[in-house]
This record gives sequence, structure tokens and C-alpha cells, in this order.
Amino acid sequence: MLKRIFIFFCLILFSIKTLAEQAVLIWCLGHLPNRTVYQANTEPRGIEVDLMRDLAARLNMRLEYTVPTPINRCLQQLERGQVDVVAGLLFSKERDRLFLLIPYDSARPESWFVHKANPIENKTKLRITLIEGRLYSANLRERYQEKGHQLKSVASMDDALAMLYFQQTDVVIGPEHVTLGYIVANPRYRETLVLAPQDYQPNFEAHIAISRTGRYAEHHQAFQQALQAIRAEGRYQFYD
Repeated sequence: MLKRIFIFFCLILFSIKTLAEQAVLIWCLGHLPNRTVYQANTEPRGIEVDLMRDLAARLNMRLEYTVPTPINRCLQQLERGQVDVVAGLLFSKERDRLFLLIPYDSARPESWFVHKANPIENKTKLRITLIEGRLYSANLRERYQEKGHQLKSVASMDDALAMLYFQQTDVVIGPEHVTLGYIVANPRYRETLVLAPQDYQPNFEAHIAISRTGRYAEHHQAFQQALQAIRAEGRYQFYD
């Protein structure tokens, strides 16, 4: 009996020691509607959380989270070494200069949203609205202007969707999950503003970033291999 108790306590001490020795991966939890759900004093949940837990487990790390944080602040914290990883990032030259960007998923930052009562399929020249402060591909304006479309930028997502609701624009281009989150939150928009047909939804790469000067920079190949394996398995589908 005493031997069993001794073994039991040895196992507990071993588990505590292992947990203490396990590296910690601090993830700056962003605002990603449909991917993460966060309530105060509870563990976050959602498909992005599941993926990050999977990544940490494959790296033999213990995942820790921040509270939901705007993406620009997450990047500042990553640059300062206050967090280890940020997910759901698009590529930019500035980000590539500061961080190691590892692709792990497709992204739809330039999805088209339309008004149900204003179909666009037969229109050749469209009024397109962009949102200031959002990251768009470098040649987006030139590409659409060459096709004869009129482009306008507004200060916020709220302004853009209000214009679409009142049919003052034909299309709003924005990140799919974020824009859908705004639409779902407004009862007037839910049954009126919709994604355009799939032909209008370009795909890009989403990345996980670690700092080039951070504590895990030397392990970026391990991050890359783990993310490649996760992606190949196809377990996490972020878009329908």
C-alpha cells in the first residue's frame, strides 16, 4: 500500500516538473469573428483556438493566451517580445521585415459584399467601397479601375455597410469573417447584405508570425513543419 502511495506521489511530482519545464507559447488572441469566442474568466474556444492548441502540442509547448486584442496592438506586443505568436496575418513587406511569416491557411481579406436587391452579375461598371486602415493587395485599385469600376474609401466598416444598405455603393470589399461579424450584429443588415457569388471571392495566404528577434526565432523551422502537417491533414476548415 505504501509503495503504491509512493508511486502515486512520484507521478504527481513528475507531472508538475514536466509542466514547469515545458516551454510556454504566448498567443496574442485577436478579434477574429467565427474563429474565436472569448468570455471573461473562461478559456477561449473556437476553431482558431483548436488549431493553436494543436500547434503548441506538436511543439511540446504550453499555450497561454492574452485577452482579445486589436491586431495592430498584437503586432506591437510581438515586436517587443511581450507575446510569442500572432495568427491570421496577411503578408506585407513591413511585416515580413519584422517577423517570420509562416503560411497556414487561406484568407479572404478582399471578399465582395452586395445588397440582395442590387445584383451585380450583369453590371460592367461598379461602385466599389474600401475601408481605410484595412490591408488590401498593392494593385487592387489599379486592377479594378482598369476595368472601369469607381473606387471610394470610407473611414470605417460601419460607414461602408451603411452605404451598401442604402444602395449608395454596389460593393463593399473587406475581410470576410470581420465583415460578416458586423453584418450579423446589425438586425437591419442580416437579411439584406450578403456575400457576392463565389467568383468574386479571391483567396490569399494567412500567416502565423513569430518575431525575428524573439525567443523562438531559431525554432521557426519547427513551427513551419508543424503548420505544414496541420494544413496537410485538413482538420481545420475556416471557410465553408
